Amino acid sequence: MQRSIFRLVLWMFAGMLFTMFVCGGLYAGYYFFDTIREYTASSGLPNISSIVADFPTQAQAVPTIAPAPNIAEGERINVLLLGIDRRQGEHGPWRTDTMIVASLDPKTKSAAMLSIPRDLYLPIPAPGADSNRINTANFYGDQTNYPGGGPALAKKTVEYNFAIPMHYYVLVDFNGFRQIIDALGGIDIDVPEAIDDPEYPTEDYGVTHLQIPAGLQHMDGELALKYARSRKSTSDFDRSQRQMQVILATRDKALRANALAQAPQLLQHLRETIETDMTPEQMLALAPVAAQVRADSIKTRAIDLSMTYEIKLNTGADVLWPDREKIGALINEMFSTPQAANVTSISPLKAEAARIIILNGTTKDGLAAMASRYLKNNGFNVTQIGNAERRDYTKTVLVDLANKPATLQWLQLRFHIDAANIRHNPTAQPDSDIRIILGSDWTPPLE
Repeated sequence: MQRSIFRLVLWMFAGMLFTMFVCGGLYAGYYFFDTIREYTASSGLPNISSIVADFPTQAQAVPTIAPAPNIAEGERINVLLLGIDRRQGEHGPWRTDTMIVASLDPKTKSAAMLSIPRDLYLPIPAPGADSNRINTANFYGDQTNYPGGGPALAKKTVEYNFAIPMHYYVLVDFNGFRQIIDALGGIDIDVPEAIDDPEYPTEDYGVTHLQIPAGLQHMDGELALKYARSRKSTSDFDRSQRQMQVILATRDKALRANALAQAPQLLQHLRETIETDMTPEQMLALAPVAAQVRADSIKTRAIDLSMTYEIKLNTGADVLWPDREKIGALINEMFSTPQAANVTSISPLKAEAARIIILNGTTKDGLAAMASRYLKNNGFNVTQIGNAERRDYTKTVLVDLANKPATLQWLQLRFHIDAANIRHNPTAQPDSDIRIILGSDWTPPLE
Protein backbone atom coordinates (compact mmCIF):
# COMPACT_ATOMS: atom_id res chain seq x y z
CA MET A 1 0.00 0.00 0.00
CA GLN A 2 2.76 2.41 0.96
CA ARG A 3 4.64 1.60 -2.26
CA SER A 4 1.50 2.39 -4.31
CA ILE A 5 1.09 5.70 -2.52
CA PHE A 6 4.75 6.46 -3.16
CA ARG A 7 4.38 5.76 -6.91
CA LEU A 8 1.27 7.92 -7.05
CA VAL A 9 3.08 10.75 -5.32
CA LEU A 10 6.03 10.50 -7.70
CA TRP A 11 3.64 10.47 -10.69
CA MET A 12 1.93 13.61 -9.46
CA PHE A 13 5.17 15.36 -8.72
CA ALA A 14 6.66 14.36 -12.08
CA GLY A 15 3.63 15.84 -13.80
CA MET A 16 3.95 19.02 -11.81
CA LEU A 17 7.64 19.24 -12.58
CA PHE A 18 6.86 18.96 -16.28
CA THR A 19 4.38 21.76 -15.80
CA MET A 20 6.90 23.78 -13.80
CA PHE A 21 9.73 23.48 -16.30
CA VAL A 22 7.82 23.45 -19.57
CA CYS A 23 4.46 25.05 -18.84
CA GLY A 24 5.57 26.83 -15.69
CA GLY A 25 4.36 26.01 -12.22
CA LEU A 26 5.63 27.86 -9.22
CA TYR A 27 2.50 27.47 -7.16
CA ALA A 28 1.73 23.80 -7.64
CA GLY A 29 4.19 23.08 -4.87
CA TYR A 30 1.73 24.32 -2.27
CA TYR A 31 -0.78 21.65 -3.20
CA PHE A 32 1.93 19.06 -3.66
CA PHE A 33 2.89 19.50 -0.01
CA ASP A 34 -0.67 18.78 1.10
CA THR A 35 -0.57 15.53 -0.89
CA ILE A 36 2.71 14.23 0.49
CA ARG A 37 2.65 15.66 4.02
CA GLU A 38 1.56 12.38 5.59
CA TYR A 39 4.16 10.38 3.72
CA THR A 40 7.05 12.69 4.57
CA ALA A 41 6.10 12.64 8.23
CA SER A 42 6.56 8.86 8.40
CA SER A 43 9.52 8.50 6.04
CA GLY A 44 12.11 10.67 7.74
CA LEU A 45 12.41 12.94 4.69
CA PRO A 46 12.88 16.68 5.30
CA ASN A 47 9.76 18.48 6.43
CA ILE A 48 8.80 21.16 3.92
CA SER A 49 6.13 22.92 5.97
CA SER A 50 8.44 25.84 6.70
CA ILE A 51 9.13 26.29 3.00
CA VAL A 52 5.59 26.34 1.69
CA ALA A 53 3.88 27.97 4.66
CA ASP A 54 4.33 31.43 3.19
CA PHE A 55 3.63 30.56 -0.42
CA PRO A 56 1.35 33.18 -2.05
CA THR A 57 -2.20 31.96 -2.44
CA GLN A 58 -2.66 33.55 -5.83
CA ALA A 59 -0.47 34.44 -8.77
CA GLN A 60 0.68 37.89 -9.74
CA ALA A 61 -2.28 39.78 -11.19
CA VAL A 62 -1.71 40.07 -14.94
CA PRO A 63 -4.51 40.72 -17.45
CA THR A 64 -5.35 37.61 -19.47
CA ILE A 65 -4.95 38.28 -23.17
CA ALA A 66 -6.82 35.18 -24.35
CA PRO A 67 -9.69 33.60 -22.41
CA ALA A 68 -8.49 30.93 -19.96
CA PRO A 69 -8.74 27.51 -21.61
CA ASN A 70 -11.12 24.87 -20.31
CA ILE A 71 -8.69 22.05 -19.57
CA ALA A 72 -11.48 19.64 -18.61
CA GLU A 73 -12.94 20.10 -22.11
CA GLY A 74 -9.58 19.43 -23.72
CA GLU A 75 -8.82 22.97 -24.86
CA ARG A 76 -5.18 23.68 -25.76
CA ILE A 77 -3.07 25.62 -23.26
CA ASN A 78 -0.34 28.01 -24.44
CA VAL A 79 2.33 29.42 -22.14
CA LEU A 80 5.03 31.97 -22.98
CA LEU A 81 8.37 31.06 -21.39
CA LEU A 82 10.58 34.11 -20.82
CA GLY A 83 14.23 34.00 -19.78
CA ILE A 84 15.93 37.21 -18.67
CA ASP A 85 19.49 38.16 -17.78
CA ARG A 86 18.65 39.69 -14.40
CA ARG A 87 21.85 40.12 -12.41
CA GLN A 88 22.40 40.87 -8.75
CA GLY A 89 22.50 44.58 -7.99
CA GLU A 90 20.82 45.54 -11.26
CA HIS A 91 17.43 47.16 -11.59
CA GLY A 92 15.20 46.59 -14.62
CA PRO A 93 13.61 46.73 -17.00
CA TRP A 94 15.21 43.86 -18.92
CA ARG A 95 15.02 42.50 -22.43
CA THR A 96 14.27 38.82 -22.79
CA ASP A 97 17.19 36.57 -23.62
CA THR A 98 14.90 33.63 -24.39
CA MET A 99 11.33 33.42 -25.66
CA ILE A 100 9.61 30.07 -26.19
CA VAL A 101 5.94 29.31 -26.77
CA ALA A 102 5.06 26.06 -24.97
CA SER A 103 1.74 24.42 -25.83
CA LEU A 104 -0.10 21.48 -24.29
CA ASP A 105 -2.93 19.67 -26.07
CA PRO A 106 -4.99 17.58 -23.60
CA LYS A 107 -6.96 15.87 -26.38
CA THR A 108 -3.96 14.38 -28.17
CA LYS A 109 -1.72 14.24 -25.05
CA SER A 110 0.96 16.07 -26.98
CA ALA A 111 3.03 19.20 -26.50
CA ALA A 112 4.94 21.65 -28.68
CA MET A 113 7.66 24.22 -28.13
CA LEU A 114 8.40 27.02 -30.59
CA SER A 115 11.50 29.15 -30.07
CA ILE A 116 11.33 32.77 -31.25
CA PRO A 117 14.65 34.49 -32.10
CA ARG A 118 15.22 37.62 -30.08
CA ASP A 119 16.25 39.69 -33.14
CA LEU A 120 12.94 39.11 -34.94
CA TYR A 121 11.71 42.58 -35.99
CA LEU A 122 7.99 43.00 -35.37
CA PRO A 123 5.41 45.61 -34.36
CA ILE A 124 5.02 45.97 -30.58
CA PRO A 125 1.25 46.52 -30.11
CA ALA A 126 1.22 49.17 -27.41
CA PRO A 127 0.44 52.90 -27.45
CA GLY A 128 3.57 54.83 -28.37
CA ALA A 129 5.50 51.72 -29.33
CA ASP A 130 6.85 51.00 -32.79
CA SER A 131 8.37 48.04 -34.59
CA ASN A 132 11.39 46.65 -32.80
CA ARG A 133 13.15 43.44 -31.89
CA ILE A 134 10.71 41.13 -30.16
CA ASN A 135 12.99 40.88 -27.11
CA THR A 136 12.22 44.54 -26.32
CA ALA A 137 8.52 43.88 -25.58
CA ASN A 138 9.19 42.91 -21.97
CA PHE A 139 11.51 45.91 -21.55
CA TYR A 140 9.00 48.37 -23.01
CA GLY A 141 6.10 46.96 -20.99
CA ASP A 142 7.97 47.37 -17.71
CA GLN A 143 9.42 50.75 -18.67
CA THR A 144 6.03 52.28 -19.53
CA ASN A 145 4.01 50.62 -16.75
CA TYR A 146 1.95 48.71 -19.30
CA PRO A 147 -0.98 46.95 -17.56
CA GLY A 148 0.50 43.68 -16.34
CA GLY A 149 4.04 44.88 -17.03
CA GLY A 150 6.57 43.47 -19.45
CA PRO A 151 5.29 39.87 -19.47
CA ALA A 152 1.77 41.01 -20.40
CA LEU A 153 3.09 43.04 -23.35
CA ALA A 154 5.33 40.15 -24.40
CA LYS A 155 2.25 37.88 -24.42
CA LYS A 156 0.27 40.42 -26.42
CA THR A 157 3.12 40.87 -28.92
CA VAL A 158 3.30 37.13 -29.60
CA GLU A 159 -0.47 36.86 -29.86
CA TYR A 160 -0.74 39.88 -32.16
CA ASN A 161 2.01 38.83 -34.55
CA PHE A 162 1.52 35.06 -34.68
CA ALA A 163 -2.21 34.62 -33.95
CA ILE A 164 -1.41 32.27 -31.05
CA PRO A 165 -3.61 32.93 -28.00
CA MET A 166 -1.25 33.34 -25.05
CA HIS A 167 -2.95 32.20 -21.86
CA TYR A 168 -0.11 32.41 -19.34
CA TYR A 169 3.53 33.32 -18.92
CA VAL A 170 6.45 31.98 -16.91
CA LEU A 171 9.54 34.10 -16.32
CA VAL A 172 12.83 32.81 -14.93
CA ASP A 173 16.21 34.49 -14.58
CA PHE A 174 19.62 32.87 -14.99
CA ASN A 175 20.17 32.40 -11.27
CA GLY A 176 16.90 30.51 -10.90
CA PHE A 177 17.74 28.42 -13.95
CA ARG A 178 21.02 27.29 -12.39
CA GLN A 179 19.49 26.57 -9.00
CA ILE A 180 16.68 24.41 -10.38
CA ILE A 181 19.07 22.21 -12.37
CA ASP A 182 21.49 21.92 -9.44
CA ALA A 183 18.60 20.92 -7.17
CA LEU A 184 17.89 18.04 -9.54
CA GLY A 185 21.51 16.91 -9.39
CA GLY A 186 22.32 18.13 -12.89
CA ILE A 187 21.13 16.97 -16.30
CA ASP A 188 22.53 14.82 -19.12
CA ILE A 189 22.86 16.36 -22.57
CA ASP A 190 24.00 14.69 -25.78
CA VAL A 191 25.97 17.54 -27.36
CA PRO A 192 25.71 17.09 -31.17
CA GLU A 193 28.61 19.41 -32.01
CA ALA A 194 31.47 20.69 -29.86
CA ILE A 195 31.09 24.24 -28.53
CA ASP A 196 34.13 26.51 -28.80
CA ASP A 197 33.21 30.04 -27.75
CA PRO A 198 36.26 32.22 -26.98
CA GLU A 199 34.10 35.16 -25.92
CA TYR A 200 31.33 33.76 -23.74
CA PRO A 201 29.96 36.73 -21.72
CA THR A 202 30.38 36.48 -17.94
CA GLU A 203 28.06 38.13 -15.41
CA ASP A 204 30.72 40.70 -14.50
CA TYR A 205 30.60 41.89 -18.15
CA GLY A 206 33.84 40.17 -19.06
CA VAL A 207 34.39 37.13 -21.29
CA THR A 208 35.67 33.60 -20.82
CA HIS A 209 36.65 30.80 -23.19
CA LEU A 210 33.85 28.21 -23.19
CA GLN A 211 34.62 24.72 -24.52
CA ILE A 212 32.15 21.82 -24.37
CA PRO A 213 33.07 18.55 -26.11
CA ALA A 214 30.64 16.71 -28.35
CA GLY A 215 28.92 13.63 -26.95
CA LEU A 216 27.04 12.83 -23.77
CA GLN A 217 27.84 15.37 -21.04
CA HIS A 218 26.62 15.65 -17.46
CA MET A 219 25.98 19.33 -16.74
CA ASP A 220 25.40 21.23 -13.54
CA GLY A 221 23.31 24.40 -13.60
CA GLU A 222 26.24 26.65 -14.52
CA LEU A 223 27.37 24.55 -17.49
CA ALA A 224 23.80 23.98 -18.69
CA LEU A 225 23.25 27.76 -18.69
CA LYS A 226 26.42 28.32 -20.70
CA TYR A 227 25.42 25.59 -23.14
CA ALA A 228 21.99 27.18 -23.62
CA ARG A 229 23.28 30.75 -23.95
CA SER A 230 26.43 30.48 -26.07
CA ARG A 231 26.01 31.84 -29.58
CA LYS A 232 29.36 33.35 -30.57
CA SER A 233 30.61 30.26 -32.41
CA THR A 234 27.17 29.22 -33.64
CA SER A 235 23.95 30.97 -34.61
CA ASP A 236 20.93 32.14 -32.64
CA PHE A 237 19.03 29.30 -34.28
CA ASP A 238 21.43 26.64 -33.01
CA ARG A 239 21.15 28.33 -29.64
CA SER A 240 17.36 27.99 -29.63
CA GLN A 241 17.65 24.27 -30.32
CA ARG A 242 20.05 23.89 -27.40
CA GLN A 243 17.67 25.75 -25.10
CA MET A 244 14.85 23.35 -25.89
CA GLN A 245 17.25 20.44 -25.50
CA VAL A 246 18.02 21.65 -21.97
CA ILE A 247 14.31 21.99 -21.12
CA LEU A 248 13.59 18.44 -22.27
CA ALA A 249 16.62 17.08 -20.43
CA THR A 250 15.37 18.80 -17.27
CA ARG A 251 11.99 17.15 -17.70
CA ASP A 252 13.59 13.74 -18.25
CA LYS A 253 15.69 14.12 -15.11
CA ALA A 254 12.65 15.14 -13.08
CA LEU A 255 10.76 12.08 -14.27
CA ARG A 256 13.63 9.74 -13.40
CA ALA A 257 14.95 11.37 -10.25
CA ASN A 258 13.93 10.71 -6.67
CA ALA A 259 12.00 13.97 -6.84
CA LEU A 260 10.27 13.47 -3.52
CA ALA A 261 13.51 13.73 -1.54
CA GLN A 262 14.45 16.85 -3.49
CA ALA A 263 11.07 18.53 -3.00
CA PRO A 264 12.06 21.01 -0.26
CA GLN A 265 15.02 22.39 -2.18
CA LEU A 266 13.15 22.47 -5.49
CA LEU A 267 10.14 24.26 -4.05
CA GLN A 268 12.35 26.81 -2.33
CA HIS A 269 14.17 27.66 -5.57
CA LEU A 270 10.96 27.75 -7.58
CA ARG A 271 9.27 30.04 -5.07
CA GLU A 272 12.18 32.47 -5.17
CA THR A 273 13.09 32.50 -8.85
CA ILE A 274 10.04 31.92 -11.06
CA GLU A 275 7.29 34.41 -11.83
CA THR A 276 3.98 33.38 -13.41
CA ASP A 277 0.40 34.55 -13.76
CA MET A 278 -1.01 31.04 -13.29
CA THR A 279 -3.06 30.40 -10.19
CA PRO A 280 -2.58 27.31 -7.99
CA GLU A 281 -5.87 25.93 -9.27
CA GLN A 282 -4.72 26.26 -12.87
CA MET A 283 -1.44 24.55 -12.08
CA LEU A 284 -3.19 21.71 -10.28
CA ALA A 285 -5.45 21.16 -13.31
CA LEU A 286 -2.44 21.08 -15.66
CA ALA A 287 -0.31 18.62 -13.71
CA PRO A 288 -2.05 15.29 -14.48
CA VAL A 289 -2.53 16.29 -18.14
CA ALA A 290 1.14 17.17 -18.56
CA ALA A 291 2.23 13.93 -16.94
CA GLN A 292 0.56 11.92 -19.73
CA VAL A 293 2.66 13.52 -22.49
CA ARG A 294 5.28 11.09 -23.82
CA ALA A 295 8.69 12.32 -24.91
CA ASP A 296 8.00 11.31 -28.53
CA SER A 297 4.82 13.43 -28.47
CA ILE A 298 6.69 16.71 -27.92
CA LYS A 299 7.42 18.73 -31.06
CA THR A 300 10.24 21.28 -30.93
CA ARG A 301 10.86 23.83 -33.67
CA ALA A 302 12.35 27.29 -34.08
CA ILE A 303 11.72 30.25 -36.34
CA ASP A 304 14.99 30.10 -38.29
CA LEU A 305 16.74 31.62 -41.32
CA SER A 306 14.48 29.74 -43.74
CA MET A 307 11.55 31.81 -42.40
CA THR A 308 13.30 35.18 -42.00
CA TYR A 309 15.40 37.70 -43.91
CA GLU A 310 18.53 39.30 -42.50
CA ILE A 311 18.25 43.06 -43.05
CA LYS A 312 19.98 46.20 -41.83
CA LEU A 313 17.85 49.08 -40.57
CA ASN A 314 18.53 52.74 -41.27
CA THR A 315 20.01 52.90 -37.77
CA GLY A 316 22.61 50.30 -38.76
CA ALA A 317 21.06 47.58 -36.59
CA ASP A 318 20.97 44.02 -37.96
CA VAL A 319 17.56 42.40 -37.48
CA LEU A 320 15.49 39.50 -38.80
CA TRP A 321 12.49 40.34 -41.00
CA PRO A 322 9.72 37.69 -40.76
CA ASP A 323 8.43 35.74 -43.73
CA ARG A 324 4.88 35.61 -42.41
CA GLU A 325 3.63 33.02 -44.86
CA LYS A 326 6.30 30.51 -43.86
CA ILE A 327 5.99 31.29 -40.15
CA GLY A 328 2.21 30.94 -40.39
CA ALA A 329 2.59 27.50 -41.98
CA LEU A 330 4.92 26.44 -39.15
CA ILE A 331 2.52 27.69 -36.48
CA ASN A 332 -0.35 25.83 -38.12
CA GLU A 333 1.73 22.66 -38.15
CA MET A 334 2.81 23.08 -34.52
CA PHE A 335 -0.37 24.19 -32.82
CA SER A 336 -3.33 22.99 -34.85
CA THR A 337 -5.20 19.76 -34.14
CA PRO A 338 -6.84 17.31 -36.56
CA GLN A 339 -10.22 18.73 -35.54
CA ALA A 340 -9.25 22.32 -36.28
CA ALA A 341 -7.17 23.49 -39.19
CA ASN A 342 -6.75 26.97 -37.78
CA VAL A 343 -4.90 27.62 -34.55
CA THR A 344 -7.20 30.40 -33.39
CA SER A 345 -10.08 32.61 -34.36
CA ILE A 346 -7.98 35.74 -33.97
CA SER A 347 -8.66 38.37 -36.62
CA PRO A 348 -6.67 38.04 -39.87
CA LEU A 349 -5.69 41.68 -39.33
CA LYS A 350 -3.28 40.60 -36.63
CA ALA A 351 -1.85 37.78 -38.68
CA GLU A 352 -1.23 40.09 -41.67
CA ALA A 353 0.64 42.72 -39.59
CA ALA A 354 0.75 45.00 -42.63
CA ARG A 355 3.43 47.70 -42.89
CA ILE A 356 1.69 51.01 -43.55
CA ILE A 357 3.08 54.32 -44.81
CA ILE A 358 0.91 57.43 -44.39
CA LEU A 359 1.40 60.44 -46.65
CA ASN A 360 -0.30 63.80 -46.22
CA GLY A 361 -1.82 64.88 -49.54
CA THR A 362 -3.31 68.10 -48.14
CA THR A 363 -2.03 71.46 -46.93
CA LYS A 364 -3.16 70.71 -43.38
CA ASP A 365 0.05 70.15 -41.40
CA GLY A 366 0.14 67.27 -38.93
CA LEU A 367 -2.59 65.22 -40.62
CA ALA A 368 -0.31 62.23 -41.25
CA ALA A 369 0.77 62.23 -37.60
CA MET A 370 -2.89 62.18 -36.49
CA ALA A 371 -3.66 59.27 -38.79
CA SER A 372 -0.58 57.43 -37.58
CA ARG A 373 -1.61 57.86 -33.96
CA TYR A 374 -5.10 56.60 -34.77
CA LEU A 375 -3.80 53.47 -36.51
CA LYS A 376 -1.17 52.70 -33.86
CA ASN A 377 -3.79 52.96 -31.13
CA ASN A 378 -5.69 50.29 -33.05
CA GLY A 379 -2.64 48.03 -33.16
CA PHE A 380 -1.40 48.73 -36.69
CA ASN A 381 2.24 48.94 -37.76
CA VAL A 382 2.88 52.41 -39.23
CA THR A 383 6.46 52.38 -40.50
CA GLN A 384 6.69 55.90 -41.92
CA ILE A 385 4.79 59.20 -42.28
CA GLY A 386 5.45 62.19 -44.51
CA ASN A 387 4.07 64.43 -47.22
CA ALA A 388 2.79 63.24 -50.60
CA GLU A 389 4.36 64.38 -53.87
CA ARG A 390 1.55 66.92 -54.14
CA ARG A 391 -0.77 68.55 -51.59
CA ASP A 392 -4.06 68.89 -53.50
CA TYR A 393 -5.71 65.50 -52.92
CA THR A 394 -9.43 65.90 -52.35
CA LYS A 395 -10.05 62.18 -51.82
CA THR A 396 -8.06 59.76 -49.67
CA VAL A 397 -6.32 57.08 -51.70
CA LEU A 398 -5.22 53.56 -50.73
CA VAL A 399 -2.32 51.99 -52.61
CA ASP A 400 -2.22 48.20 -52.26
CA LEU A 401 1.35 46.91 -52.66
CA ALA A 402 0.86 43.41 -51.24
CA ASN A 403 -1.86 40.88 -50.59
CA LYS A 404 -3.27 42.14 -47.28
CA PRO A 405 -7.04 41.93 -47.90
CA ALA A 406 -8.21 42.12 -44.29
CA THR A 407 -6.15 45.24 -43.59
CA LEU A 408 -7.23 46.82 -46.86
CA GLN A 409 -10.91 46.25 -46.03
CA TRP A 410 -10.52 47.68 -42.51
CA LEU A 411 -8.81 50.81 -43.80
CA GLN A 412 -11.37 51.29 -46.57
CA LEU A 413 -14.22 51.22 -44.07
CA ARG A 414 -12.59 53.39 -41.39
CA PHE A 415 -11.22 55.97 -43.81
CA HIS A 416 -14.40 55.96 -45.95
CA ILE A 417 -12.54 55.31 -49.19
CA ASP A 418 -14.43 54.61 -52.40
CA ALA A 419 -13.42 51.55 -54.40
CA ALA A 420 -12.41 53.88 -57.25
CA ASN A 421 -9.70 55.34 -55.00
CA ILE A 422 -8.06 52.00 -54.23
CA ARG A 423 -5.05 51.36 -56.44
CA HIS A 424 -3.27 48.04 -56.82
CA ASN A 425 0.41 47.86 -57.68
CA PRO A 426 1.64 44.39 -56.69
CA THR A 427 4.67 44.54 -59.05
CA ALA A 428 6.28 47.42 -57.17
CA GLN A 429 9.34 46.98 -54.97
CA PRO A 430 7.57 48.03 -51.79
CA ASP A 431 9.04 49.46 -48.61
CA SER A 432 5.57 48.91 -47.22
CA ASP A 433 2.49 46.77 -47.81
CA ILE A 434 -0.05 49.60 -47.99
CA ARG A 435 0.22 53.35 -48.54
CA ILE A 436 -2.43 55.80 -47.46
CA ILE A 437 -2.46 59.20 -49.19
CA LEU A 438 -4.69 61.42 -47.09
CA GLY A 439 -7.10 63.71 -48.90
CA SER A 440 -9.02 66.70 -47.59
CA ASP A 441 -12.07 64.42 -47.12
CA TRP A 442 -10.44 62.69 -44.16
CA THR A 443 -11.26 63.91 -40.67
CA PRO A 444 -9.41 62.54 -37.63
CA PRO A 445 -11.81 60.46 -35.49
CA LEU A 446 -12.67 61.71 -32.03
CA GLU A 447 -10.84 59.21 -29.79
